[in-house]
Amino acid sequence: MRESLLMDPKRLAEFGLTEAEARVYLALLQTGRAKTGAIIKVTGLQSSTVYGALPSLMQKGLVSFVHMGKMRWYSAEPPESFQFFMEEKKRRLEEVLPLLKKMEAGGKQEQKSARVFESLKGFRSAFNDVYVTMKPGEEYYFFQVDTEQLKKKRIHMFFRNWHLRRSGKGIKVKGLAVKEAREAMKGIYELPHTNVRFVDEFLPTGMVVYKDRTLLLDLADPPSAFCIQSGSIADSFRRFFEAKWKTAKE
Repeated sequence: MRESLLMDPKRLAEFGLTEAEARVYLALLQTGRAKTGAIIKVTGLQSSTVYGALPSLMQKGLVSFVHMGKMRWYSAEPPESFQFFMEEKKRRLEEVLPLLKKMEAGGKQEQKSARVFESLKGFRSAFNDVYVTMKPGEEYYFFQVDTEQLKKKRIHMFFRNWHLRRSGKGIKVKGLAVKEAREAMKGIYELPHTNVRFVDEFLPTGMVVYKDRTLLLDLADPPSAFCIQSGSIADSFRRFFEAKWKTAKE
């Protein structure tokens, strides 16, 4: 009878394992040393799937085997092995990253694109693009989101957590908002590397300008974000922001 696993195999996907590899590893971790047949029985996987997963896990340093007679008995390496596996992946990424950046820099034409991020999870992904694109010490601009939306606890907490993360990395920001939004913005922007000014007149809402990209935010349920990658569009909004910044007050 197939044994139940104490942990959802899908939780190991973020560490670079397929679901089949995760099932095999967890089964071995739970049952101890086992032959292939026992692994197939415990996991409920096809034999071909198990035979494919075992060499991959051994290559990752997560499974080993010993010969006992003519049979191979497999066992899971300690969970701490994941740390070494992830460190090796990071080392390999650091080796290839300069080559990827060189290819990116070698592009002769400006890249232009538009992407849509839907749901709160997608909304977070849009801001993660800001985080990974910007370097410490670099600066971007924003126009406040709608004041009524900002009063909602979920939205308020999202921006509070985002700016804590952004400020912690040392990314600078300048923001413009209408005076009526000052109260709703309390607790969000009182952070290092953060400068917000207020104006009396109308402003566009929900806009972030960084690098060659413009992020347009729609906080209606479900929230969504639209990222336009165009240097000319980003520059036009940047110039508009800088003109308004000169007349705004702290």
